[in-house]
Amino acid sequence: MRNMKKHDIVVVADPQTDATTPTDHLEALSRYIWEHKPGTVVHIGDHWDFPALSSYASQKEIEGARLADDLEGGKNAFLKIMGYVHERNRLGKRVPYLPALHFCKGNHENRLERYISNNIILEGLIDIDEWIGSQGWTVHQMCVPLFIQEICFIHYLENSQSGRPVGGSIDNKLNKFPHSFVHGHQQFYQFGRRQNLLGKPHFGVCAGSFYMHDEGYRGSNNTEVRGFVHLKHYRNRYGYDDYDVDFVALERLLAEY
Repeated sequence: MRNMKKHDIVVVADPQTDATTPTDHLEALSRYIWEHKPGTVVHIGDHWDFPALSSYASQKEIEGARLADDLEGGKNAFLKIMGYVHERNRLGKRVPYLPALHFCKGNHENRLERYISNNIILEGLIDIDEWIGSQGWTVHQMCVPLFIQEICFIHYLENSQSGRPVGGSIDNKLNKFPHSFVHGHQQFYQFGRRQNLLGKPHFGVCAGSFYMHDEGYRGSNNTEVRGFVHLKHYRNRYGYDDYDVDFVALERLLAEY
């Protein structure tokens, strides 16, 4: 595809979809991807919310919730991410635009894995890895680092001792991880950048909130900025691969696409 920007990367994290969540933003995202044509799209997990499997919710809160509805709602939402792209490819006469597609599983996808492990009779009956793969995406297990162009993509950054997510400021994360990274899970936006004395970049991004609905359990904390990240490649003056990190806010995406 002659217009594809092969080193650009669009990164999506934490749509947290089910059968009831709005998906207009995912349709807009697909139109954005078609217009900008990044060479790679990375989804870093928590696409499915799986409220029916939540260990935090009370029985009253999940009354009426059904795993089948969660699965189907998430699948329908997932198809929208590349839906417009597929439609334009189908109608077009040029070489189709086919970016590399990567899906890194999150802790919400692991809800399903834990449930199947505890109900072994379901093993082989439900396999979202196989389904995601059938849609043209390469699946990566939760918190197994995916490195593309020396950037680590991962659902969350793990503490080396506890395995828990590393929190705090972006400077704290940059101090702990000596390479560029993009992660989700934490529901806010952070960005920080450094470079060494040779001019080699070292940046970090947290963008763990890409949904239109508000989560009831979060109360007034639903006010964070939401969106996705577009890494726009260039070669810096010292000869290193570098990136403009463009955070595309949910409201801007919906207004323009």
